[in-house]
Amino acid sequence: MASLKNQAVSSVKLTSISMLATSILQIGQLLILGRVLGPAVFGLIAMVQIVIQFSQLFLEMGITDAIIQKEKISKLELSSLYWFSIFVGLVLFLVLLIAAPVIALLFDEPSLTPMIQVVGISFLILPFGLQFQTLATKKLEFTQITKNEILATAIGVLLTIYLAAFTTLGAWSLVYGHIAMSLVRSVPWVVGGYRNPETRPQFVFSWNAIKGFVSFGMYRLGSTSINYFTTKIDQVIIGITLGSVALGYYSMAMNLIMQPVQKLNSMINRVAFPVFSKIQLDSAKLRRAYLLITNMLTTFNAPLLAGVIVLAPYAVPLLLGEDWQQSILIIQILCLYALFKALGNPSGSLFIAVGKVRWSFYWQLAQLGIIPAVVFLSSLSGNIFVVALSVGLLRLVLFYVSYFVRIRHIIGESLGELTMSIVKPMAHSVIMLAPLYAINAQLTGVGPIAIIVIDALIGMLVYGLLLIFNQRELMVEIKGFFQKRTAVKGA
Repeated sequence: MASLKNQAVSSVKLTSISMLATSILQIGQLLILGRVLGPAVFGLIAMVQIVIQFSQLFLEMGITDAIIQKEKISKLELSSLYWFSIFVGLVLFLVLLIAAPVIALLFDEPSLTPMIQVVGISFLILPFGLQFQTLATKKLEFTQITKNEILATAIGVLLTIYLAAFTTLGAWSLVYGHIAMSLVRSVPWVVGGYRNPETRPQFVFSWNAIKGFVSFGMYRLGSTSINYFTTKIDQVIIGITLGSVALGYYSMAMNLIMQPVQKLNSMINRVAFPVFSKIQLDSAKLRRAYLLITNMLTTFNAPLLAGVIVLAPYAVPLLLGEDWQQSILIIQILCLYALFKALGNPSGSLFIAVGKVRWSFYWQLAQLGIIPAVVFLSSLSGNIFVVALSVGLLRLVLFYVSYFVRIRHIIGESLGELTMSIVKPMAHSVIMLAPLYAINAQLTGVGPIAIIVIDALIGMLVYGLLLIFNQRELMVEIKGFFQKRTAVKGA
């Protein structure tokens, strides 16, 4: 048990290192591509990325989760799954080859056709190493996983940046970078997997041996596909109705906001599940824990996003160039989306902890009907700012609808407490903005870097003081919350 615990702790550390390193590389690629290529080409890149990410879901088909979940797997099952995965990769390649002209027509971008067809090559490469990586994950061998992931991401990102900056390939830079990353990610796993007799696949196949895995995977595929669509459908519709330039502005804004928010929230969300699970039978404790997590998320995210609002006019031209001026207002508007998207995340852990997984599935299904309709109707205005505002307001409304139709049935009636847990940190963030805007008005001759540094320091000071004097009890509760999580881990 102690050995397993040590492995788990080590795995978390290595996964965190990998996540941090790859995130830095990806944010760097995002900023450099945006600055070098401009909004129109970046919009094309966003379209290609949508196709890649959605196809990736079908490549894995949830079968990787099934392999990890099943305690014992026979050689026949593993071999059959290996060849099935390669078959799925071949099918995906052929589908993209045939469907590329239709996708390009949908987006009204003929240049997408060859890019989608060529990027499909990656799905002929990835399946050869996928199962070996999955088995390493099952055994908690995260040292090798971390090395391979960082190396592959680094080579893919660096090649993409080089091609974008020093050639005229434009959006094709991402295509070649993605194929290179797929190759570098797969080769070490293929070499190691075939060298090891335990993991080397045999030339056998049995459909009966993998029916259970595929059935499990199809259910997971349904859930992940719906979740993907609810988070990406806005970009798909914007690309179709408003074109690549508008999508470039919107995609860049969404990426810049959600990258830091997602990383900041991942730690709290990882803590939420074991805590909710430990107290799942006590609705009073569940209510206190849920309200505390909501308060914590708002306390961390509200000042961060308020800072984004005030600093965007200085940071965007500095990092991306003058061509991206129109994205400033989109970034500021989408801060509302980011806040309530973050606040909605713990509900997933809550429902899994109390055994209400289907509730989450049905909620995702409902959103799949609501979000596209709102985005499409707002896009008819022809104004990307109207779309951004609609998406932000919709996320706020969905947060409270989720409370009324799902959450209150688990934690009890607590609308007033829930609202106060959000309003107080938001009010502090608004107060923090006042001196920042006042100071910036006086810094007319100061460069953007100095303004960003000054605002960051003063903002942290003001918000920190407000936190100490008005939310001191929250600090005590946060300490107790993480101690509770430690107790859960040690149990």
